Amino acid sequence: MDPEWKVDCSDDENYGLSYSSMCQQWVPSPAAVVQLFESYTGEKDCRLLTLDWVPVLEVDGKPLAQSNAIARYLARQHGLAGQNDWEQSQADMYVDCIHDLIGGFLRQWYPRMVIQTAGMKSYTPSIDYSGIELPEKPKLTFLDKVPTYASNLKPPKMAKRLTLMRGPELIHNEFIHKQYGIVALCGGRLNSGHIEMIRMTINRKMDPTKMFAVWRIDPPWQPLTRKGQGKRMGGGKGAIDHYVTPIKAGRVIVEVGGKCEFVQVFSFLNEVAHILPFKAKATSYDLMEAEKMEEKELVASNVNPYTPEYVIKNNMGGCHDWISPYDKKWFFKYV
Repeated sequence: MDPEWKVDCSDDENYGLSYSSMCQQWVPSPAAVVQLFESYTGEKDCRLLTLDWVPVLEVDGKPLAQSNAIARYLARQHGLAGQNDWEQSQADMYVDCIHDLIGGFLRQWYPRMVIQTAGMKSYTPSIDYSGIELPEKPKLTFLDKVPTYASNLKPPKMAKRLTLMRGPELIHNEFIHKQYGIVALCGGRLNSGHIEMIRMTINRKMDPTKMFAVWRIDPPWQPLTRKGQGKRMGGGKGAIDHYVTPIKAGRVIVEVGGKCEFVQVFSFLNEVAHILPFKAKATSYDLMEAEKMEEKELVASNVNPYTPEYVIKNNMGGCHDWISPYDKKWFFKYV
């Protein structure tokens, strides 16, 4: 007794011929053989919902997939196959030869329809973090807004002391952990609001299970005075308004390290660096070393003898009359 044919059509679309996205030419495929048999038997094409590109024929509740398998099954059921095993093997041989001929024809006459792909994999070894140990408290700690004085000591006032912001930083200008951080490019002052912004942004966006952050600056210690609005001149120095931390060019403000790469920390470090009240940048230890080497190479390869240092030391053009005393010391590198 012939099995009951049941066609499961998940949508209104029929399984059609294969078309190439490279040109509007008909591409012969095993799907054409299935459609030929189904048109002969009066069956309707169908699709499987999860795999739209695979034709599926359901026979007595059992699905049969793939074009060649469906074509051979329909041929045997409707007397279109060989009468014995030898004739069937001859038919299979001709079908396979046709498929090979079609493939060779397409590659020779329609090279645009044959997409050649090549992949390249990089099996570079991962970075060894075995020598890095995360501290017990990886996040930035809170820094006091006001320094602590003895109970019997009146908080002292201080002059501007702009020299605390002038020139290069000579001590805290390198990374201790030799990884990543934020470095100041010019002098400035950090108040408690800036320090809290740095702490909150980095602590919120860093991964404490893989990273750690440490301060490289002191809490606000320099007092700044201010008089009330509309107050007349005189009457002595004003009261202390707030405290700041002076920063010099090249000072490391905050340092980030751990089992991570520079790409993972650059986003939030760069965000913090752009909000600071002075120019700063997010960098790494390797980048800083490369910049130092590049600077040395530029000095060694310079062929112009009239450098800023030579001009100032020889008072060319009477420059000593109008340049700053600090330019005589740092040769226009710092303000």
